[in-house]
Amino acid sequence: MSALRIASLAKSYRSTRAVSDVSLNVDEGQIYGLLGPNGSGKTTTLSCALGLQRPDSGTIELLGQPARAIHRTQGRVGVVFDEPTLIPGLRVHQNLSYAECLLGHRGGRGIDEALELVGLAKQRRQRAGQLSLGQKRRLAIARALLGRPELLVLDEPLSGLDTAGVREVLQLVSRLRDDGLTLMLSSHRLHELERVVTHVGILMDGRIVREAPLPELLATDRRAVVLYTDTPDAARSLLGPLVLEESTDNAGPTGLTRLRIDLRDEQPADLNHRLVGSGCRVSELRLERHSLQTVFEELLDARLDGAADATGGSRS
Repeated sequence: MSALRIASLAKSYRSTRAVSDVSLNVDEGQIYGLLGPNGSGKTTTLSCALGLQRPDSGTIELLGQPARAIHRTQGRVGVVFDEPTLIPGLRVHQNLSYAECLLGHRGGRGIDEALELVGLAKQRRQRAGQLSLGQKRRLAIARALLGRPELLVLDEPLSGLDTAGVREVLQLVSRLRDDGLTLMLSSHRLHELERVVTHVGILMDGRIVREAPLPELLATDRRAVVLYTDTPDAARSLLGPLVLEESTDNAGPTGLTRLRIDLRDEQPADLNHRLVGSGCRVSELRLERHSLQTVFEELLDARLDGAADATGGSRS
């Protein structure tokens, strides 16, 4: 069953088109990542999906209810937007108690269970303003989990978090899915979200350019290796068109050139032997792992190439 279905969504702000013809589907039990750069339309899409903004056109169905009857989903959807809006002077448990009264929660998951679930039981008497950003984010998630929502929507859940905070939130997301919750995460943090999402919709310039289960998205027929060397001329001379890409990679060894090489049917050890025999000094050679980042970059390159072709120009 679909938890959220959007078809042909469009939304403009005066003369600026924020999203155009967005269609996506989130099924029950998924961790769906709505991924894309800042300004791609993620928050607008979520705001329209949750009834916070009126779309210009398109259809939305949330937990089986059409947009015009979205009020019937009250209590079944938990939402946490980018900034965790808490009352800093109140204690942790008081923030949740206030939310219970404000939202009229009756039954389901209570304060103690929600705090235990997000790992803040020991901080229940601490004032919210004294929490770290990661703890504030988890407290906001605890508030969204009061009652027993079926769908949890997190907008930029990793924004501003350090490594420890990111790990805590991702572990929590995995536990919530194991607990039977459907989650939708909006983020530009591709590398981190790859560790937990099961399905992905990639949004660029207000349009969904690819939607697929994560394993399908990362599948590729091309075998490639990444080579780091200080003698790229020797590698190019030997391999010619098998060199797919060349760059100076700041994430790699300092002062070396990064070459991406089509492996075809050759084994990495055999390629390494040929390279060394031709006078290429190999500092590092490893099989390329297809990632969300590489998928995103390929889609972005294709989009830029298409735009250049449409205008008769060229990329620089």
